[in-house]
Amino acid sequence: MNKFLKASILCPMLVLGMSQASAAVFSSEQVIANQQFNFNKQQVLSYVDSAEVQNKLIELGVSPADAKQRIANMTAEELSALNSQMNEMPAGGIVGVVVTVLVVVVVTDLMGLTDVYPFINPI
Repeated sequence: MNKFLKASILCPMLVLGMSQASAAVFSSEQVIANQQFNFNKQQVLSYVDSAEVQNKLIELGVSPADAKQRIANMTAEELSALNSQMNEMPAGGIVGVVVTVLVVVVVTDLMGLTDVYPFINPI
């Protein structure tokens, strides 16, 4: 009886545990878009790693770790737009980067996704 009980438990587990593997073809556009997204994210994060930007963030009351977390959660379109704006800025435009990151933080606070600024009430 004990063997029958074990077999009745193991058989469904084996049958349900076996799933079919599927493979898909990735187009060149998908691979390029994914690589561009990763490149944009790394480039924006490298700006936040600079001492000047980190000092400005701290001065404005935002921790660099929070800013990096917000950047990591951005969509591909948001990252692309932010990265293109930063690339078009002059060398002294690092303050614009900080302002842009702060705008992202305020928007996420308004949406109720974060609670960085206690004076902002979510919508």
